[in-house]
Amino acid sequence: MTDQHTEQRVRRVVAEIISVGDEIVSGYILDTNAPFLSRSLADIGVRTLYHTTVCDDMTAMTEAFAVAFRRADVVICTGGLGPTQDDLTRQAAAQVLGVELEFDQPSFDHTVDLFKRRGRAMPESNRIQAFFPKGSRIIYNPNGTAPGFVVEQNRNLLPDAPYSPGNLKSGAELEGEFVFLAFPGVPAELYEMWKGAEGRAAVERYLDHVLGENRTVYRSKRIHSFGLGESVVEAKLPGLIDRDHFPTVGITAKESVITLRIFAEGQTVEECDRQIDEISREVFSEIGDYVFGEDDETLAQALGNNLRPQCRKVGVLEWGTRGKLAGLLDADVLAFGRVFGGADAEEFKRFFGDSSTTPDELKKGRDAKETFSSSFYVDGVPASPELRRLYDAERRGQTVDYLLAIGPYPCALADANTKRGFVDVAFVDFRDPDNPVVRRDTFAFGGQPAMIDALFCNRAMDILLKNQ
Repeated sequence: MTDQHTEQRVRRVVAEIISVGDEIVSGYILDTNAPFLSRSLADIGVRTLYHTTVCDDMTAMTEAFAVAFRRADVVICTGGLGPTQDDLTRQAAAQVLGVELEFDQPSFDHTVDLFKRRGRAMPESNRIQAFFPKGSRIIYNPNGTAPGFVVEQNRNLLPDAPYSPGNLKSGAELEGEFVFLAFPGVPAELYEMWKGAEGRAAVERYLDHVLGENRTVYRSKRIHSFGLGESVVEAKLPGLIDRDHFPTVGITAKESVITLRIFAEGQTVEECDRQIDEISREVFSEIGDYVFGEDDETLAQALGNNLRPQCRKVGVLEWGTRGKLAGLLDADVLAFGRVFGGADAEEFKRFFGDSSTTPDELKKGRDAKETFSSSFYVDGVPASPELRRLYDAERRGQTVDYLLAIGPYPCALADANTKRGFVDVAFVDFRDPDNPVVRRDTFAFGGQPAMIDALFCNRAMDILLKNQ
């Protein structure tokens, strides 16, 4: 790591996002606000280091705010700005900041007017929504009764926090300024308010104030691969995922898709792009044959993006996955989808013939590609009448270029880790109507039951992506 990079990290501005609400802590509502804010903050050079979730409890909230104001430069809170007794964000923030709550007449008038336009009388409890910590700037809420607020303060003005856990410093021992933004928890209201002059723009003004020309730029990129395990990918890229590597590269696994996330930081976008390009080249040189997409692209989207420009169509036959594969493909690339009895292996055999039942014999034909001349073969076995009829019908209609089939599962999903078995995935390339190319792969059945469908869908799409 160069001295320049070390210096850039010293100037890093970090954020903490606090999500308030019993419904979030209890798991009844999924918090989508924090991920949204983290992504948006990264775009303007603020790296989120903490996500805190806290219930509607005064002590818990004041503890969370006291910690956040001391360790983060940008603190954003969502939730707790409603009119009920358990909405405590404004009171907790005022206590930790060491200020009183002040009444804001324009905010009150806005709430009264909103109720009038809706043809309802405003309950007296809504009056509390016009109170804010002294010194706040109000964040206008065009679609709701709960305005937000912004506070910028120097840490050395924070009062002592004896109610907080740990040995937190007192205000006199602290340095630097921080900015605190509070928004309602309703996602639609938050998104609209975040676009305004006191949302993300307020954070950017804070950055200009505290950093000037030394603002750090962050950029990230995700590279997705399929077919290699997480440990294998890491072994092929030695040192790349080390915590002290610069730029930072993280690795995650989901449904057998391995994702590398490159996180670059620099003083310009161009510098970040150079860092990302350098790492990307290294990744592609080592595992490029297994990479299928970047950023938000899924395997299904990658497949569609490859087939769509060629106007290619895919037919799908499913046993074990029960229609999941067809559901993943875009309608404009899916020719047809048919679901068969999930546990009936005989149905699959009637289409693709009865291949060997032993793994060693199945493996012999795994990479075989047979062509059609006077006969139609699947791994050396003449195709069944059912598959020939399907082929002839689709060929006449010219509606299918490829066929994917996922065979039946050998046992109930609940027994996936205890009972051995194998699942066939078949692929037929119909592009040459006189010489269709057929491939049949066999995979061991096992793993986390909730992920098995996704795993076999990904395997089928990966086979087509690599053979089209």
